[in-house]
Amino acid sequence: MEKIKALCPDGLEIVLEMLANVNLDNDLNVLRWKKGRVVVIGNRGTIEINPRMLMAKETSITGVTLFTSDEDDFNLMNSHLYALIKSGIVKPVLGKVYKLEEAAKAHHDVINNEGSSGRLTLKID
Repeated sequence: MEKIKALCPDGLEIVLEMLANVNLDNDLNVLRWKKGRVVVIGNRGTIEINPRMLMAKETSITGVTLFTSDEDDFNLMNSHLYALIKSGIVKPVLGKVYKLEEAAKAHHDVINNEGSSGRLTLKID
């Protein structure tokens, strides 16, 4: 958190939160005043936060799910992500890479939070 504060002293405009039950309270501390927002993409439990952090910075938390997305939504998301990766703004962190035959092991590891920091990836030859 200190590195984020040093790199972005005015705060972050957006946090894409993949584990809200662990990180959400910290996220609120690094948001930019009036422009900051947290987008909750992943969560595995409950958390207690202080709503005053939202009020003081006039920020927001939004939850999203892909269950209601259609093909046009996925195409739009893909084009934006591709552009961000190609430009170097977003740099995916690959964790453990599994062969396709190891898909069941990868599924077990992601559900049980085992063996990786970064994304668990299936490699298809």
